[in-house]
Amino acid sequence: MWQILKRYPRAYLWSVLLHLALLVLMFTGVDWLMRNQEVGAFENMIQARMNATPDIERRIEALRASAPPPKPAPEPQPRAETLPEPPPKESPEPEKAAPTPEQLAAERRAAEKRAAAEQARAEAERQAALERQAAEERQRQAAQEAERQAEAKRQAERQAELEAKRAADLAAQRAEQEARRKAEDEIRRKVAAEAKRRAAEEAQRRAEQEERRRQAAEAKRQAEAERELREAEERARREAAQAEAEAKRQAQLEAERRAAEQARRQAELDEQRRQEQERQAQERREAEARERELQAALEAETAREQRALDTVQRQRMAATRAQLASKWVPAIQSRIRQFWLRPPSSAVGSEAVVNLRLEPGGQVVPDSVHVIEGSGNAAFDQSVVVAIYKASPLPVPDGAEFEMFKDFNFVFKP
Repeated sequence: MWQILKRYPRAYLWSVLLHLALLVLMFTGVDWLMRNQEVGAFENMIQARMNATPDIERRIEALRASAPPPKPAPEPQPRAETLPEPPPKESPEPEKAAPTPEQLAAERRAAEKRAAAEQARAEAERQAALERQAAEERQRQAAQEAERQAEAKRQAERQAELEAKRAADLAAQRAEQEARRKAEDEIRRKVAAEAKRRAAEEAQRRAEQEERRRQAAEAKRQAEAERELREAEERARREAAQAEAEAKRQAQLEAERRAAEQARRQAELDEQRRQEQERQAQERREAEARERELQAALEAETAREQRALDTVQRQRMAATRAQLASKWVPAIQSRIRQFWLRPPSSAVGSEAVVNLRLEPGGQVVPDSVHVIEGSGNAAFDQSVVVAIYKASPLPVPDGAEFEMFKDFNFVFKP
């Protein structure tokens, strides 16, 4: 993650800001504490007409049943007989007359009318109250229905907003994942390239170490061979000196013995001379045999040393050829690959061994390229021959190092 931040700081910053904005919208766009609103408030007043449903009818009947019963109307009193009114008496001063039966009846009728009017008014007020309660109930239910519809609309809007937020979050997450994936792919590619480079450096270092070890071993073998040669020469000189000293000592002893024998055995001189001659002849034969053995040993030692020198010389030549091949054969291989066209029928991993002859400067001798070991595909073998002729001149060394490239076998691997 730290590497992604260092490499893509702007993308990382935008991702963090987008997540923070989504969190702010989530916490501020949703009313977590929904407040109850009074039904019938001015801002929620809705003009609606509601038909009487069975539920409303049942409520109205329940309200009517719970209302107090109306007062019974007073029973009508028997009307008194109407008497003729006496003529009014004239008096100088008016006096309050006593109520007459007609007046009492009129007052009673007026009271009855007032009672009936009061009862009708109470009934009207009760009906009006019932109607108001029914209207309020209808208005309350209409308001509840409108509130439910508004709440459903708000819920739909919030759901749409949440869906849009989730879609935006998903798009942001996908963009972030894509950016992270690209960053991780880039990191893996760099790690692989670094590992490849280190592997190549390690291979080169090991090759150099192997070459140094091989050169050190070659120098050690050469020194060992020279040391053995010097030791053999020294042993041969010591053995020759010892043989010569032994021969001188034997000669001196023989002369002394012959003088003593001649002095002691004068009478037997002829016999002694004959025996001496035989002995000397035997000694000469033995000396010659020893000399021949010594010569044979010297010749065998010389031959062994010569074989060791020949082996060292061949190893040096082989090492020189291998070094030249490791230096120039890859260059020749690369040069030929530049002009080689893969046939459609060739299989992966095909290779062919060809023999070719070169002139100084790397020119391919005409008609000198021949397939020694084919790949099993004639088109592939012919494409290699054509590529060699097209690649002429080939990169080769100058001077004495060119000798091994005059006529050599070459393995072509695509």
